[in-house]
Amino acid sequence: MTACSLLSYIAIAWMKMVPMQTIRSRVQFFKISALSLVFCVSVVFGNISLRFLPVSFNQAVGATTPFFTAIFAYLMTLKREAWLTYLTLVPVVAGVIIASGGEPSFHLFGFIMCISATAARALKSVLQGILLSSEG
Repeated sequence: MTACSLLSYIAIAWMKMVPMQTIRSRVQFFKISALSLVFCVSVVFGNISLRFLPVSFNQAVGATTPFFTAIFAYLMTLKREAWLTYLTLVPVVAGVIIASGGEPSFHLFGFIMCISATAARALKSVLQGILLSSEG
């Protein structure tokens, strides 16, 4: 992340590959800060969950990201998807519930961190969509 920031700054400020963009308002600053915080939380919680759960189980829980994305998109933008979209998410969530019950290395705290990281990734996607649209 540090290298990406440094190389981006060089490309923008010194090489003038793209124009420098400024933050236009305090509201925009807070929206960007919120997005950054959610991203940071998702990375930290994801790494904590890997301490307690196997990677394979972590990936299985991560498959519920579309479920959380649909929930957050509805709650934050009040836009509904087709019922078929919600219906197709049911087997994914059911599969994770079944896998959770049969996971020999199940750890409750790791599972909570994993679900939280997954939800934070979904929230980040919705926030990005809002910020990149005319609504943000």
